[in-house]
Amino acid sequence: MNKMNTHSHKRNKWRKLVIWFGIVLGVIVIALVIGGFMLQNSMPEKLKERVAKESNGVYQLNFTDMNVSLLRGAVTLENVSLLPDTAAYFHSADSSRSASLFEVDLNSLSISGVNVLKLLFKKEIQLSTITLNRPNLTLLSMRDTVDRNEVEKTLYDKMPDFLKETEIELLRVNELSFVEQKGGDTTERGGRLSGLSFALESIYIDSLRTSDTTAFWFCDDVRIDSRNVKYESADGMYIFDIASVQSSLKDGFLNISNFKLTPQYPEIEFSQRLGTEGDRYQIVVEDIKASEINFKDLELNEVLKLSTLSLEDAELRIFNNKTLPESGKIKAENFPNIAMKRLGLPTTIDTLLMKNFAVYYKEMSPKSEKAGTVFFTNLYGTLRNVTNDSSRWESDSWCRSDFKTNFMGKVPLKVNLNLNMADKDGEFNYKGSLGKGNAKLFNQFAEPLGLARIEKGVINQVTFSINANRYGSSGTVQALYDNIEISLLDKDGNVLKKKGFLSFLANSLIVKNSNPRKEGEEPISAEISHLHPQDKSFFNLMWKSIYAGLKVNLGIPDL
Repeated sequence: MNKMNTHSHKRNKWRKLVIWFGIVLGVIVIALVIGGFMLQNSMPEKLKERVAKESNGVYQLNFTDMNVSLLRGAVTLENVSLLPDTAAYFHSADSSRSASLFEVDLNSLSISGVNVLKLLFKKEIQLSTITLNRPNLTLLSMRDTVDRNEVEKTLYDKMPDFLKETEIELLRVNELSFVEQKGGDTTERGGRLSGLSFALESIYIDSLRTSDTTAFWFCDDVRIDSRNVKYESADGMYIFDIASVQSSLKDGFLNISNFKLTPQYPEIEFSQRLGTEGDRYQIVVEDIKASEINFKDLELNEVLKLSTLSLEDAELRIFNNKTLPESGKIKAENFPNIAMKRLGLPTTIDTLLMKNFAVYYKEMSPKSEKAGTVFFTNLYGTLRNVTNDSSRWESDSWCRSDFKTNFMGKVPLKVNLNLNMADKDGEFNYKGSLGKGNAKLFNQFAEPLGLARIEKGVINQVTFSINANRYGSSGTVQALYDNIEISLLDKDGNVLKKKGFLSFLANSLIVKNSNPRKEGEEPISAEISHLHPQDKSFFNLMWKSIYAGLKVNLGIPDL
C-alpha cells in the first residue's frame, strides 16, 4: 500500500512539474506573441527615431510595413528607404562629417534568428540571417579630399558603436544596384552597376578579427554568385554585360562567363557622337578566370596579387573614324605600362594568359573616305610579371610576353613584346616574324589607307625588331618577297591613269620587285626612325613603325 502511495505521489509530482512547465512555456509564448504585437505597433516609430538620433538627423528611415515575431526572432521590413538629409549634414560639425553619404532603397529587409535576450539585456546583436532584396544604393561623394585622421582609422574604428561585437551567421544581398554621384547633383552621376548578388558568411565584428588570417573583413568568407550583371556607362555609349560571376575570398578565385562590352550606336553614328576621331570598342570574352588571389593581402596592405589570370575565346573589334577632327587627347598616356601606374592599387599578376583571341582594327581613311581593316585570328599569348607595384620593380621591372596569331586570318605571325613597367616614358621593345603569304592580302588595308594596290606577288617573310617609348621608335624591318607589282590609286580606288607613267615607275624604278633582287645577293633591310604623335595610340605606334619599314623595303612613296 505504501509503495502504491509512493508511486502515486511521484506521478503526481511529475504531473505537476509538467503542468507547471507547460504553463510557464505557455506564458512565455503568449508573452512573446503579445510582445511581438506590441513591438510591431511601437517599434516602427522607435526604430525611425533611433536612426535619426544616431545619425544626428542626417539619415531618415522609412518603410511601408513591418512584421515582428519574437517567437521566431524574425523581423521583416517592406519597401525600405534610407534617405540622407544634406542640409542636416552641412549643419553638423565638420569633424563629424563623413566623406560620403548613402541613399538606399530596397524591396525588403528580412532578419531571422535574433537572440532576443542578448539584445534586450546585454544590448548585443546576435542573429542568424539578414537578407536584403534588390537594394538600390547611391553613394554621394561629399568631399573631394579625404581627412587624414579618417584614413588612418581601422575599419573597426569606423564602425558605429552599436555594431561592434555583432555576430551574424549570414548576410545575403540579392541583386544589388549601385551608382556613385557627386554630392546632391543628379546630373553628376557615374555609371550604374546592377544585378550583383553576394553573401557574407560568419560575420563577427571584433577588433582582433582583422589579424585573423582565416577571416576577410570580419567574415569567414565572402561569396559572389551573380547572374546577368550589367554596367551602364555614364555617357550612355556602352553597356557591359556579364552572364555570371562566381568568386570566393576564402578559396581565392574569380570566374566570369560571357563578358560583353557593347557600344550602343553603329560605327559611324558612334564616331559622330564622339565628335572627334576616337576608338569605338566592341568586346566579347567567353571565360575569365583568376586563381590564387591573395584577398588577405588586399585587406591588410591594399595590395592585389594573383597567380594566374586567363582570358579565353574572345573577340575585340576597334573602329576609328579618321575623317573627323583630331581629339587632341594625349593617347600616349594610355600605353599599357603607363596607364597601369594610374590604377591606384598596387597590382601584380604573375601570369596572364590569352587564349583564342580574334582582334579586328578598322579605320576610316580621310584620303580615300573608305575603311580598311587589319585583323588577327587564333591569337594566343602569355604575359609574365604584369605589375605596377614599385616594390617588385626593384628585382625586375620588365613584363615579358609571347604571342602567336594568324595575320589576316591566314599568315602565321609571332611577336615577343617586353614592357618596362617602371619607366615613366613607357619604354618597350618588340620583335617578331610574319610567315609566307600572298601579297594581295595586304590590299584590305593598303588600298583604303595607303592608296596603293598590290596586283601580284608573294611575301616570303617579314621580320622586325623595334625599340620604342611614347615619343617614337627605332629599329630594323626586313621584308623578303618575289614578283611584287603595285598600282597607285586615287581616292576613288582608280589607278592613276592621268599619271600612268607613275605606276610604271613604281614597278620598274621605285618598287623593288623582289628582295633580295638577285639570287645570292644580301636582302635589303630598312632602318626606321619613327616620331610618335602624342595623340596616337600604343598599337598605332607598333603598326606605324612596321609599316614605315615595309614602305622603305617595297619602295612605296608617300603621296
